Amino acid sequence: MLIEVYHDLLCPWCRIGRRHLEIALREWQPLSGREAIVRYSPYLLHPDVPPEGLPFRSAMAARSGGQAALRRSLRHVNQDGQALGLTFRFERIAQLPSTRLAHQALSLTPAKEQAAFADELSRRYFEEGENIGELPIITEAGTAAGWNAQELLERLQHDDGRVEMEAQLELGRRIGLDGVPLFIFEGQYALSGAYPHPELLLLLKKLGQLLR
Repeated sequence: MLIEVYHDLLCPWCRIGRRHLEIALREWQPLSGREAIVRYSPYLLHPDVPPEGLPFRSAMAARSGGQAALRRSLRHVNQDGQALGLTFRFERIAQLPSTRLAHQALSLTPAKEQAAFADELSRRYFEEGENIGELPIITEAGTAAGWNAQELLERLQHDDGRVEMEAQLELGRRIGLDGVPLFIFEGQYALSGAYPHPELLLLLKKLGQLLR
């Protein structure tokens, strides 16, 4: 089963949604005897962020309706993340990064290795506060997906993967994508939002029967 995941690496709900999908697939695959291929496609929550990034607190408060609304939102994320074993340390984040280059690196990565790469980028951002818009951080994170850091660095410096990444962004615009995470199963069935893994497992079982 092919599952396409539209996401942004600075989206905490995408990280939570990916973890729910991971748990659901871990339970579903032994039951179904089928393999799932998860492919990641880019979405830019904040396409106006410059390459050097923006100050995290002020930028996010402006996008969230103020500091009080931002604190409520981050508290909610922390609670949901803890239930899944995910850590969010927003106090460490200084910059709201541009994720274009990170998505470009993911577009160069084989589908089977993309999850490890996305997870490492998310961990560095949400737990260590690293700026995942910076080339050295991206290439170091790529080693989690089997990349040689120097090779990935050279390919990104040559702008490899940019055309593919921009084409994926354009496809998302054409299908009317206006929020993430979005999961598309076998190119036919779409689910928007960070659904709990029991609900995803139920959906996978139903789709498995439909697609026999």
